[in-house]
Amino acid sequence: MRKSVYVTAMVLTAISLTACGGGKGPDNGSSGTVAESTQTVTVDLEKVHQAVKEAYGENYIPSAPYDAQALNDIFGVPEDLYEEFIAEGPMISVHVDTFAAIKAKEGKGEEVAKLLEAYRTRLVEDSVQYPMNISKVEASEVVRHGDYVFFVMLGTASDEAQAEGEEAALQSAQEENKKAVDAINAFFEG
Repeated sequence: MRKSVYVTAMVLTAISLTACGGGKGPDNGSSGTVAESTQTVTVDLEKVHQAVKEAYGENYIPSAPYDAQALNDIFGVPEDLYEEFIAEGPMISVHVDTFAAIKAKEGKGEEVAKLLEAYRTRLVEDSVQYPMNISKVEASEVVRHGDYVFFVMLGTASDEAQAEGEEAALQSAQEENKKAVDAINAFFEG
């Protein structure tokens, strides 16, 4: 796999995903967002992954790497759509923290983003069965920069926010998830 590649991205857009149970908290525009940038940049997925891990320090929970089969089985992204990827999930099943960075084949970024959005939607719909994870799942995001696509479900809502109720827990989870989104976006800024 190549460590770095060039990508020409399209115009900055944001598409918010509709989450089940909408209205459980304010949507500050970050939840489920797909973003695109306009610059040509060199991106090393390993460096992006490291930056995301550093944003959380010891609170970065995903430690079980996913292979190509898992990327297809879990996220629904088949091998013919990408050049390289890094994806990790939790080692312990009580956690849902997940990170995926995918360099789609040229022109396939939108298709990969749609598959990750569908995965996110399934998670949101299924999270009703696991109420302890609802805020984290609803705060998850798909971030796209041209043919680079990321799925981010990281961080932990503070205990105080969780005690204050669903709205506060969602806002806290969105703030936590934003750490990863900011780390990713930094690689695509001019």
